[in-house]
Amino acid sequence: MFEAVRTYFSPFGVLKDASRGTAAEKAAAFRHNYEMRGCLLGYIQRWLWTGTLALFLTTFFDSQSPHDRATLDVFVLLAAAPAVFVTIAVCGVVVLAYAYIWLTYNHTPAAEPRRVKGMDR
Repeated sequence: MFEAVRTYFSPFGVLKDASRGTAAEKAAAFRHNYEMRGCLLGYIQRWLWTGTLALFLTTFFDSQSPHDRATLDVFVLLAAAPAVFVTIAVCGVVVLAYAYIWLTYNHTPAAEPRRVKGMDR
């Protein structure tokens, strides 16, 4: 069950790590991620929908809790749990959107070796 939820929300099963290996392996991983960047839009959409649902649950449970006393109620706790998920969803959307934009507008791999003048061998 946990594995299914992780693969539903995380693109790390689709994308490759472009920070390890030789320069050729890093460039190949970057090209793979560049070609697969479209899947990030699906993950962004999943985070947006579930974050929106959690926000509605937060407002519903918050409206059910009495606001005239200082004691904790079960509805306060029920409102806090989806509120934490909303915060995580906002972070997930920001990170995934940044990765999508970076992969879209960065045409050269960051791991590509640079040529130095006078060092042609």
